[in-house]
Amino acid sequence: MFCEKCGAKLEEGAKFCTNCGANIETGEKVSKTQEKIPDTEVQLQVKPTYSFTYKVLPSLIVYVLIILLIGVPVMIVEPGVGLGIIFFALLIVGVIYLIKVLVEKTQYKNYTYNFYKTKIIYKDSFLNVSEKEVKYKYIREVTMRQTFVQRWFNIGNIILFTNAETGFGNGIFIRDVKNVQDIYKQIKTIIDV
Repeated sequence: MFCEKCGAKLEEGAKFCTNCGANIETGEKVSKTQEKIPDTEVQLQVKPTYSFTYKVLPSLIVYVLIILLIGVPVMIVEPGVGLGIIFFALLIVGVIYLIKVLVEKTQYKNYTYNFYKTKIIYKDSFLNVSEKEVKYKYIREVTMRQTFVQRWFNIGNIILFTNAETGFGNGIFIRDVKNVQDIYKQIKTIIDV
């Protein structure tokens, strides 16, 4: 016995085609709620962009200015002590920021947001190993946000709010997306919210 719509081989007595979902008795295709949608092909993959100039440089400049504001007056009173304080503080801040940059950059490389036909799967596999799947039917809103500084760097954040939005951790927050406005439009088209 074969399906009249797609030609797939069927078991004797089958009422529906297991390949295309057609009703064998009437030849009509079953409704979308009865039809299984294959969902293995990634429609869009979004990865955050780690930008040193955006993530580290502004705060590093602020810390250096604070160190200089504290160290220079001390250096005027006690030149040897003030220079030592400035050097030691700059060394500590430099080491802390180097560690921060290495950890954050590796973390950003491991974030992936895969958009399929009916769902999004978020994965993180560096310090935290986590995976979250959200079906589009549970997403109630998609927003795009850009701070003043993010606009300079052409990046922004995209937030997918779910129906169960009752507190922290619901939905998916995609941070530091390059060309955020274009990606936002693509996501809205895929999700169809």
